[in-house]
This record gives sequence, C-alpha cells and structure tokens, in this order.
Amino acid sequence: MATKRAEKTLATRRRMVRAAYEQFCANGYAGTTIAAVAAAAGVAVPTIYYTFGTKASLLDAALGGAIVGFERWRPAPPDLDEIETILPWHPWWTDFDTAETSAAAFDVFLANGASILERVAPMVAALHGTAGDPEASEVARLAEERRVDSYREVLRRVARLDGGLGPGMSVAKATDITTVLFSAELYQALRVGRGWSARRCRAFLHDLLVTEVLGGR
Repeated sequence: MATKRAEKTLATRRRMVRAAYEQFCANGYAGTTIAAVAAAAGVAVPTIYYTFGTKASLLDAALGGAIVGFERWRPAPPDLDEIETILPWHPWWTDFDTAETSAAAFDVFLANGASILERVAPMVAALHGTAGDPEASEVARLAEERRVDSYREVLRRVARLDGGLGPGMSVAKATDITTVLFSAELYQALRVGRGWSARRCRAFLHDLLVTEVLGGR
C-alpha cells in the first residue's frame, strides 16, 4: 500500500513538472502562473505550492525534468551538488564511463547531450527571463555553473582515454569550446531560428565538436 501511494505521489509530481515545463516553454518565466500550471496538471493551486513552494523552485524542477527526462525525474536528494554525484543520474553514464576510446566516449556524450538540448532549448527564453526574481535568477545561474562543471568533468575523462583530445587541445580549451557550441542557445537558434530538424542539429554539432575537440577523429 505504501509503495503504491509513493508511486502515485511521484506520478502526480512528474505531471506537475511536465505541465510547468510546457508553460515555461510557451509563456516564459514571467508569463507563467501557478494557476496555469495547476490547471494543466489537473491539480489544485495549493498542491503546487505545497509541493514546490515557489515558482522558482518549479522552474528548477522543470529544468531538471528536461535534463534527465520527465519519465525519470524525481526530487533531487539534498547532497546532489557534486558533479561526481550528478553525472551518474544520466542513464547513458555507464556507457560513457565504460568506453575504451576518447572517440567512443565523446560520441556517447554528444548523442545523449543532443537529446538533452532538444528538451532544454525551448526553456531558454524562460531561463533568460528570470532577472526580476532573485531566486529564479539563482536557479538559472546554478544550472549554467553545473553545465560547465559537467562538461569539464566529461572532457577530463575523455582526455584520459586512448586517443585523448586533439593536438594542442587542453581540457580547459575543450571545455570553453564545448560550453559555447554545445549549448541550448545555439541549439535553439538552429532548431527554431533556422528551422533545422533535430537530426540535422545533432549531425552538425557532432561533426563540429569532433573536429574542434578531437581533431576530426
């Protein structure tokens, strides 16, 4: 009985997170209301407040759902701060961590990272529109900090594998390049601004980053 109740509670929370994501994507941060999220999720407004507390916390949950996948989202434990703890949450991490060459590991990262960008890119406007809310601005700032730290850790591991990085490429330089090119902003500019398909975006970013970071291997 307790297990079924916990599963039902988690399912309801995931429904709220997905509804919030859709509202933020459609209306931005300022234009999204708790009432609209509640209506879309089929719950009462007080349920949203009881579960998440603030709209900024709801933004954080929606971004988390976009990153890990809404069907896998669950409330993050309090100690989810270290990159070594965050990265294994991704279902592709085992494949990445067991790859034997830098090219194979980088391919796993890029393929799965592109799927994350496909979900996160529509939230770009909402994340950039948090300036009037200090708590929400901190959510956006911390998310970007974690993204850079995650990319740095991924590239450290890639650099240690057979093949390593490209000639003259340091982990610091590779992190800078990947942070700029493998971003939700650039993905959204290609996907929506230029009307590219998800497949074309993936192929372009893969070829571009393999050339820049691994020297074309």
